[in-house]
Amino acid sequence: MKPPVKIKAGALQFVLFIGAIIAILLFSFVLISYTHSFFGKKTDLRVDIIQETEYGLQYAYQRNVGVGEILQVPSNGDTGISIKVQKTYWGIFEKYVSMAEQGKQSFSKFALSGNQYPEGLPALYLRDKQRPLIIAGDSKITGDAYLPQQGIRMGNISGNSYRHSRLVHGREGQSKTTMPKLAEETIGEINRLLNANQGGAPTVPLRSQMELKNSFTSPTVHINDYVVELESVSLTGNIKIMASHKLVVHPTAMLRDVVLVAPEIEIRDGVKGYFQAIASKKIHVGKHCELAYPSALVVKEKRSNRTPQNRNRDANLFIDDQSVINGIVLYLDESEERTYTPQLKISGNAMVRGQVYCTENLELPGTILGSATTDAFIALANGSIYQNHLYNGHIDSAKLPLAYVGLPIAGSGDKKTMKWLY
Repeated sequence: MKPPVKIKAGALQFVLFIGAIIAILLFSFVLISYTHSFFGKKTDLRVDIIQETEYGLQYAYQRNVGVGEILQVPSNGDTGISIKVQKTYWGIFEKYVSMAEQGKQSFSKFALSGNQYPEGLPALYLRDKQRPLIIAGDSKITGDAYLPQQGIRMGNISGNSYRHSRLVHGREGQSKTTMPKLAEETIGEINRLLNANQGGAPTVPLRSQMELKNSFTSPTVHINDYVVELESVSLTGNIKIMASHKLVVHPTAMLRDVVLVAPEIEIRDGVKGYFQAIASKKIHVGKHCELAYPSALVVKEKRSNRTPQNRNRDANLFIDDQSVINGIVLYLDESEERTYTPQLKISGNAMVRGQVYCTENLELPGTILGSATTDAFIALANGSIYQNHLYNGHIDSAKLPLAYVGLPIAGSGDKKTMKWLY
């Protein structure tokens, strides 16, 4: 009989140690596999939720959603994700927020929207007031033009005759006795802003060297005063600045996505940024200003301001030399009173890249890369007034990309995202 074999305790401990290591490794592999699967599913759900917010926006764009209305969007498939879209306004632009959620996961997208025109915008729409358009000097219209029944003719101002061989470098169509209508909601929002009483809204005081950023996920911040001087400040996002008398923007101010509202707004020489300015009397843009897309300059004059004493005033909306506006320039006045001065003037070396819409007289020695819709043209030269004359002005719709998203004209264009908000 063999004597029993003795195993040293150290060897047994080593075997147990190796077994424990193997068990830990196996458990780790199982845990890693489970974690990878769990986070993979969570990531897939997150991606689905983000995609559903985009689907919600596109769904809302194709429907008539009222201001403030919350639209319940049917889920795209069997994801079980809840989607809601709400429409409001930011300045003159429609603002949509699309919210998607499932369980504890949610995501929201904020967007400014406008209209896109797949066939492109016409270079010119001139209301038919039973008189022709006279074109003189170095003027040039490139793109489709809708003109009065009397058409377009060459003219001469101060010895400067029309210099080109063709009157319109594009197709000609006949305009109507009414202008294309803006969306009623857009007009209503402009009226609401100009008549708003912000007395009950929370405000912050304006300070020198102020830097303020406010997300569109937060309540709007208001800055109100009788006269507001924006100088040496940086204001970004969901901020509304209102003056009951006058608002002045200095070149040391950096404004991004904010909305300015006042009876009179003065944008001094050299201002750069992107914002919306909405006034009830006048906007003056100085020299060498550059407003990036999507900016908007809007004057909607009240009838009470239209008195005989101020018939010889300067243009209500004036853009000085070497300034560039990317976006929308809009002058509105429903009065049928005949006037002999420009309500909107774009100076000789100034440029608007986008849309110009004027319900009265447009003086255009400058350039529009995009579309002009106007009740009438006017030219002032050597003390004389030339009605329905385009003198040295350039309009070129071919220079505006088809992807441009801009002013909503009632009954035309497709609603698209103009800009994502933050």
